[in-house]
Amino acid sequence: MRRVASAPAKAILFGEHAVLYGAPAIAVAVDLRAKVSLDNADEWSLNGQSLVPSENPHLASLIRWASVEDRPQAIDVESDIPIASGLGSSASLCASIGALLVPEPISKERIARAAHNSEAEAQGGRASPVDTSTVTLGGAVVVSNDRWPGIDHRWDVDLSGPDGDRHWSIHSISLSSELRSIPLVIGSTGKGSSTAKMVASVAARMHESEFRTSMNRLVACAEDSIHLMLGGNPISVGVAMNRCHALLREIGVSSPEIEALIEAALPHSIGAKMTGAGGGGCILALTEDPESCATAIRSAGGEAFVTRMGAEGVRIEDFSEFS
Repeated sequence: MRRVASAPAKAILFGEHAVLYGAPAIAVAVDLRAKVSLDNADEWSLNGQSLVPSENPHLASLIRWASVEDRPQAIDVESDIPIASGLGSSASLCASIGALLVPEPISKERIARAAHNSEAEAQGGRASPVDTSTVTLGGAVVVSNDRWPGIDHRWDVDLSGPDGDRHWSIHSISLSSELRSIPLVIGSTGKGSSTAKMVASVAARMHESEFRTSMNRLVACAEDSIHLMLGGNPISVGVAMNRCHALLREIGVSSPEIEALIEAALPHSIGAKMTGAGGGGCILALTEDPESCATAIRSAGGEAFVTRMGAEGVRIEDFSEFS
């Protein structure tokens, strides 16, 4: 029987890099989606091709988690989410498949845990739960090292890996109607980025006094942003985006390609910033004039997607039990 689920893309609004130094990360689900269908088959396949576990470690991990190795499925994926862009395409795929692999509907917490474990296994024991939690829960999510007061705590995540034991607390926050309705334009540089390389470049400079001062300001900016998101005023959030981007540029994780898109987007935006590890990837622009903003981004050489934050998380579109 054919079963269908979908999950949104995600964008980190605040907390890049600073999350590694004690700050929370604030991410939002945006209304680009990946849709996955599963159907009974004679062998495991992905978009018509035999599924090779070594080439698809995320999916192989999920299949083992669900204990359905002997119940092959044809997996088909349709996605609006650009890959390798920092928008959580892998997490969206994992959450959608995880929601379908067991023969009954399961909780979002269980889906998020399975998706995070699959990403961690595929990445050699290193994976933050930001992406998988956000695409599963939808809306806006705060991930921090400890429980954050005044917001809705959902669950905790622990991971043992080559870098030692890690702990995260997952929270959700309600977005105001103003933040849900204002467009968020995503601009892609088309240039890939190595998260590991960018994280290492920051770590290598943490011994510098001025650099640590900038990082402390970035941590404070991320912490302040929780209150701004709860306040729900798009102008305040946009101003904070500008401030945080200036600090990210100051610590050296921006790039000429990112700056070109920021410069193009700002005249049409309340606020704009890079999202993710930097060195490439995407920018976000909060704007009341999305068409002009998107046109400017395209004119500067980027690809533009007009979205809104607060999208629904993973959902079952159609579900029947395994035969």
